[in-house]
Amino acid sequence: MAKLTINRGTNANDGTGDNLRAGANKVNLNFDEIYTAIGNGTTIDGTIKIADDSSTVATISANGETLKILGGNAINSVLSGNTLTISADAASLLTASGSATITNKTIDLTDNTLSGTFAEVNTMVSDATLVDTASSQSLTNKNLTGAGNTFPTLSIKDDASTIDTVSLGQTLTFEGGSGITTTVTDNKVSFATDGSIVTETSTDTLTNKTISGASNTITNISAANVTGAFDNTSSGSKIRFNFANVGSFPSETTYEGMFAYDTGGNQAYVADSGGWTKLINENASVGDLSNVNITGVANGQALIWSSAQGRFNPGDVSVSTSTYEDTAVRFDVSANGSSAYRFGHYGSTDNPTIYAKQGQTIAFDLTSLSNAHPFVLQTSSGSTYVSGNRITTGLTHVATDGTVTTGVNAQGKTSGVLYFEVPSDQITIYYICSSHGAMNGTLYIRQKIPSVQKYTGNGSTTAYTVTAGKVVDDMLVFVNGICLVPTDDYTISGTTLTMATAPANTAEITIRYL
Repeated sequence: MAKLTINRGTNANDGTGDNLRAGANKVNLNFDEIYTAIGNGTTIDGTIKIADDSSTVATISANGETLKILGGNAINSVLSGNTLTISADAASLLTASGSATITNKTIDLTDNTLSGTFAEVNTMVSDATLVDTASSQSLTNKNLTGAGNTFPTLSIKDDASTIDTVSLGQTLTFEGGSGITTTVTDNKVSFATDGSIVTETSTDTLTNKTISGASNTITNISAANVTGAFDNTSSGSKIRFNFANVGSFPSETTYEGMFAYDTGGNQAYVADSGGWTKLINENASVGDLSNVNITGVANGQALIWSSAQGRFNPGDVSVSTSTYEDTAVRFDVSANGSSAYRFGHYGSTDNPTIYAKQGQTIAFDLTSLSNAHPFVLQTSSGSTYVSGNRITTGLTHVATDGTVTTGVNAQGKTSGVLYFEVPSDQITIYYICSSHGAMNGTLYIRQKIPSVQKYTGNGSTTAYTVTAGKVVDDMLVFVNGICLVPTDDYTISGTTLTMATAPANTAEITIRYL
């Protein structure tokens, strides 16, 4: 507790200081703290008690009595100012780091440990040299007898685990066995084999020996070191003939008839004196056959026999203009060289009409145009070439050098082959020479005819769309499963079928083409 001060006020009797009761309380609190600090809280103790190691207690009065602190044996005490220093007499005591010579001392090794090296101990001993059992040393003038010393014995064991003990002074004999000889020279025992033992480097002829293939590997088997052919009639034999590639195959003339497998190309071969012949398997291409050439084959082409070359080559199958009903047909475009320019086909010069159907591909062979008469497909008819009406989709041109262009860039070519995928959103397309308007013609596109058309009645509609070119005798018309009577119940004009009475709302209308 901090000291408490009685407030006397600013001026005498001005009522600003502590009253008598508060001032007396501060006085009491200050005395309580003093009595507690130097007494028991009630009585002040004016003495100091000190005790030594033997618990002897001395009481010293705090009222002027002096406490002396004295040094003892090899202990010094020095008072300087307010500092009392107690120190050891280094000349009389041993310290951990001090150097001293001990005299008249007995050191019990049972309770003490002396440390040092063997050399340091040998230095300490002045009348002899000690022997270190952990190091190698030469003994001189020593008599070692078996009676007074114990020597370890040498135990030897053979392959049958028979053990024999050889003592110091006995003779250990090394004897050779079957095919083994021994020689002792210069403190060395040498073991050697005689001529009856087979070694890794010796050349020997084996007789009456069985070699297990399961635990041995025989290499470098060739006609040069194997007499006769292999003859094995048992089943389950295995031997590998795999090579990284054809270039790794051995000589076909040396190994004629050998089977080999190219792991890189996944192909099997058999050796012939003229070379390695590829064996055809289920995954092989028809081009692997020696009499089939598929180099440069294109969509829509077929393999055509050439008697001159004795093989099949890729080529185009020509068909007449009246049979363009299947996909991938071909149209050979030619030109009349007279002043009355006309496109032709197989020698005709009459701008022939071409027929095709939706989804079909037509190959226009422009080779006969001889780099003249740019061939264009457009949506407008007549003898006028209109650049803005050119067909822009479904076109692929393959030049004679193999260059491929597509879309509108495939138009206006005078050589190579122009492939055209017939669209399904147009009825008629026209062809024309962009340089000679008289060279033009029509490409009619036949729609794919559905076998069945279905409509739903609404109670008022009588007209329904049907396929062009159809008459009442080409179809059957049903309303909710009831077959209508041609002419009486409906008529057809062009692509419109008109019913005499509008089918009811939600009625199912089915038109089946015959």
